[in-house]
Amino acid sequence: MRYFVGMIFLFGLVHHSCAQERSLGFFVTNAEENAPGLLENANLQKVGELQNEIIRAQNNAFQINATSEVLVAPYFNSNGKFLDVTTNPSVNALGYDVGITNGGLYSAQVNITKNIFNKTIVDNLLLQNQLSNASLALGQEEMTRNLVKNITDLYIFTYQLQLQKDFTLGIIEDLNNRLNVMELLVKRGILAESDYLAIQSDIGTKQLELDQIDINFKNLYTQMGNLSGVTLSNFDPLADPQIETTSQKDTLLFEKRFALDSLQISADQNVFENQYRPQVSVYGNSGLNAVDLNNLQRRFGLSAGLRLTIPIYDGHQKKYNELQNKLKLDNLDYYKKYNETQAQNTFESLRMQMEGQTAYLKQMEEQLQLQSNILEIYKQKMVQGLASVIDYLNLVQTYKLTAYAKLQAQTNLWLLRNQYNYTNW
Repeated sequence: MRYFVGMIFLFGLVHHSCAQERSLGFFVTNAEENAPGLLENANLQKVGELQNEIIRAQNNAFQINATSEVLVAPYFNSNGKFLDVTTNPSVNALGYDVGITNGGLYSAQVNITKNIFNKTIVDNLLLQNQLSNASLALGQEEMTRNLVKNITDLYIFTYQLQLQKDFTLGIIEDLNNRLNVMELLVKRGILAESDYLAIQSDIGTKQLELDQIDINFKNLYTQMGNLSGVTLSNFDPLADPQIETTSQKDTLLFEKRFALDSLQISADQNVFENQYRPQVSVYGNSGLNAVDLNNLQRRFGLSAGLRLTIPIYDGHQKKYNELQNKLKLDNLDYYKKYNETQAQNTFESLRMQMEGQTAYLKQMEEQLQLQSNILEIYKQKMVQGLASVIDYLNLVQTYKLTAYAKLQAQTNLWLLRNQYNYTNW
């Protein structure tokens, strides 16, 4: 029974030595490649990059369009005619005032417009869009952070079940070896048949326990495959998580978010104030523009102009918008200070818990070593008929519970490290 010490790990290593192991990195990498939320976010960032080109095109490029219009405003009873299209109707003619319609409109033109002296306006729009895109990129990092945290937690629980399964297999194997020896001792009359049946019954109980552990293991394994987008054809053994805490970061993810949100509010303010800047545009057109069908072929020409727009009064909208944004910045500052306090307390708590779990694991190792020595003594005495089989089985059960407690402590330590890395992202 010497190999009981460390059986949780050593038996698993021997049992899986010929099988291909899957690591935590395998599931994390696949999740980052397959998660639809991350893929969608990446496309949204590309959409944002294209929006920069749209902004430049809308504000810097020539805007060219073609227009065509035909308007007929006839007169009745004009110049002795029942119906006449003219720019010089008689006094008694019935129809629109010639000063309004000029008798009609025949137009086909190409129009060109371009904004000028608008670099500041364009820069404000581009900055607003770039910050929006940066927010998407930070959102990508936040989604990745949550995904890694969830997969790692699931991997730890699945690996815990794998170790429980391997440990239980080890106990069953050892009990089967004891059963073979006891069969000979029963035949020689050294042990009673009831002792043989007691171990046989305990093996059956352990086998049922193993079956339930295996069901739970496969269930969590499947969940991990679903979360990672991995098609599972079999349940390959899992490698040791090997989770260590990351170095303390100078700037945490939530601090990046607050900084970016503050910049976004300022950028939105600048874009809002674009409407208060003088705006200059040049325009021109060329083509046909006539009010009379006579000599229509000679009514081709061109025109050009300059338009200046200066805002004068808006009912104090600019002032109110500034006050709104100041309140938004104040709100961000409140939450930032609150989250900073939470992060500081969380880090301190996690460090204390990890130290406690590490010390507890060391104590459990010593306890397992002591119980293993006792089991070794009982094994020898049982073969000699000097120890009760029931007492031996009780000791095995006690050892199993202690080993499970140690395994749970190791699991808790991994989970604490994962939580620390999540907070320290």
